[in-house]
Amino acid sequence: MKNNILHISVAVLVVALLFVLTDPFMYWMPPMAATIALVSAAALLLVWAGFVMYESAEDEREALHRMNAGRVAYLAGIAVLTAGLLVQGFGHEIDPWIAGALGAMVVTKLGARLFYDSHG
Repeated sequence: MKNNILHISVAVLVVALLFVLTDPFMYWMPPMAATIALVSAAALLLVWAGFVMYESAEDEREALHRMNAGRVAYLAGIAVLTAGLLVQGFGHEIDPWIAGALGAMVVTKLGARLFYDSHG
C-alpha cells in the first residue's frame, strides 16, 4: 500500500506541475525565474518517475498487471499524441516534437518486440 501511495502522489504531482506549467486558461504570466523553476522541477520529477522510481512485482499476477498497465499507458500516449497531431495538422502548425514522440514510441516498441522475440 505504501508503494501505491508513493506512485499516486508522484502522478498527482506530475499532473499538477504540468498543468501549472502549461497554464491552459492563461491565468498567470510567471516571471522567467518561476518558469525555469517549474520546468526544472517538472523535468526532474518526470525523469525520476520514469527512470529511477522502482516498481517491483512480487508474483506473476502483479507482473501481468504491470505489463497491462504499460500497454494501456502506451496506447493512451499514442492516442493523445495522435489527437494532438490531428488538431495541429488541421491548423497547419504541426509541432515536430509531437511527430518525433510518436515516431520514437512506435520505433522503440517495435525494436523492443523484435529484440525480445529473438532473445526471449
